[in-house]
Amino acid sequence: MSPHPTGRQQPGSACEECRKRKLRCDRQKPHCGTCVDAGIECYVSTNRLARGPKRGDLKALRNRVAVLERCLSLEPTEGNQGANGCEMPFIKSILAAGPHSTSPFTSPRARTNLIWDNEIHVQVPPVTHASVPLAPCPSSLFEFSPSPSSPPRTTLLHDLMRADLDQLYFDRVHPNVPIFNQSRYLSWSPHATCTGGPSHETCLRYAMWTLAMAQSSQFESFRDILYHETRQLLETLDAGENEMGIVHIEQVQAWLLIAFYDFARCSYRRGWVSAGRALRLVQLARLHEVDCPENKVHEEDPVVVEERRRTFWVAYCLDRFISLNSHYSLTLVDEVISTRLPSPELAFQGGHPLQGCFLSEAIASHDHSMLSPLAECAVLANISGRALAHSQSSNNERGATISYGTPVPPMDFWVRHDWLDGMLTKRLESLTRNYPVVSGAVTDPMLLFAFMLAQTTTISMCKILEGSGVIAQCEPAVFEHRKRATRAATDIARLAKAHEQIGYFKAHIFMPLTVFIGAACLISQRAQIMDGLDVAGEGFGLAILEEEGQAFEAELRYCLDALRKMHTFNNIARDHLYLLEARELW
Repeated sequence: MSPHPTGRQQPGSACEECRKRKLRCDRQKPHCGTCVDAGIECYVSTNRLARGPKRGDLKALRNRVAVLERCLSLEPTEGNQGANGCEMPFIKSILAAGPHSTSPFTSPRARTNLIWDNEIHVQVPPVTHASVPLAPCPSSLFEFSPSPSSPPRTTLLHDLMRADLDQLYFDRVHPNVPIFNQSRYLSWSPHATCTGGPSHETCLRYAMWTLAMAQSSQFESFRDILYHETRQLLETLDAGENEMGIVHIEQVQAWLLIAFYDFARCSYRRGWVSAGRALRLVQLARLHEVDCPENKVHEEDPVVVEERRRTFWVAYCLDRFISLNSHYSLTLVDEVISTRLPSPELAFQGGHPLQGCFLSEAIASHDHSMLSPLAECAVLANISGRALAHSQSSNNERGATISYGTPVPPMDFWVRHDWLDGMLTKRLESLTRNYPVVSGAVTDPMLLFAFMLAQTTTISMCKILEGSGVIAQCEPAVFEHRKRATRAATDIARLAKAHEQIGYFKAHIFMPLTVFIGAACLISQRAQIMDGLDVAGEGFGLAILEEEGQAFEAELRYCLDALRKMHTFNNIARDHLYLLEARELW
């Protein structure tokens, strides 16, 4: 016997003809024996599909099994009917769904090719191996826009889960979206039912639970299916309402929450579309005229009026946050606002909201009166929106200036710039005096975000001046703005690090955007220092540059660490972290 026995199978790949006829190929080159005998061309394919399950299939199956185990562990009556009399027929769709079907547990990457919003949704499952049994094609693969005649199914949420989600919402979501009086919500929420079709209150509760699940990891298995059902409930309401003058505040609030969810868990584009829908409903409900004398209703509950105010200001801030880095045009116009700023949180939750001032009064005021966190955020969002308009106007003026051949911008640019700069400086001083963040006493995530928003606007003002094309003519002003922008970027990095004590699950959904803008400024400053190190000689100046470079490295690491800790549950953090890491920082 040979010490090196010949293997049963020759090395190499079998030709396509032998594979088709299920024959053993002798793998001879250039033609195998079978092809020579048959007188046909011998072809060997080198492009083979990867064997085994596709990425994400096993995780989806595990999630589906976990949900089914949870369903089987419930009481029979609990598994067939919800706490509020809502039918729960979605279990059959989970059992019928194949591993490649449109499952509510499919990973976000697997859903990127789906088309949403008022279109027919079709996804054809790919062909699987013969060893994997094919499940029948579920009806959920062909989704049409809902109609009033086809009410959506509801998710299996028992009473304990509902109570847990309510608490989770007020712990993690409400500090950044403070539009509800908790006592009032707890008084009407048990009576919200989907019997006889979805109600506005039911849609709002589902939207609250959906956004609460987005800020937690314990409900990950239920999050997507609840999100789909919430959107279907809202679409059903929209399809059944035709009158322009009737807009329920719960419907506006639900779409606002869905917009926040879309930004955090879906995509920036879908969030932008949902936000546009919510902002149009805000206009349709005339929430910008809550305190207009012509609309006064003396018998109305002050808590209800305050909720309407807060709904408007949350929408107003969202409108500005969307354009913070993308420079989209704004939807809500400042000149028509006659809604007072929100009351302090304690007075609002106590059922006796205090009357706030108007936005124009807060902008024109020279004192350092304390405002509520949402009011502070609204004022700073106003300044940020004005800075955006200032940037757009300066771009148009620069184009006209280039056409006329003069390198100096119009005087209007400096009037706007100095006025905005003074307003921002005054607001930041007032914010620092009323809420000393350096002492560590600030534990409100919206206040921390307000500080970061102010610093982000400072960086934006520097960019506007640098892009005006007059750096050579006003070097002192440019140098001062760059120095302030650098300080603002370092403050953003330190605030991002300080937010770790509160927890990033409680962070504002748009906080990663401010962190990214601060990190981009730090990268720019670090590049300038590296250029200085290349030309600097040995001595004291070189040591200073090296020390500054190390400080920027540490602060930049704070920003990246914060984005890395948020990227698993906040897509804004994930997308902007990718942009930073694409520059090969490390």
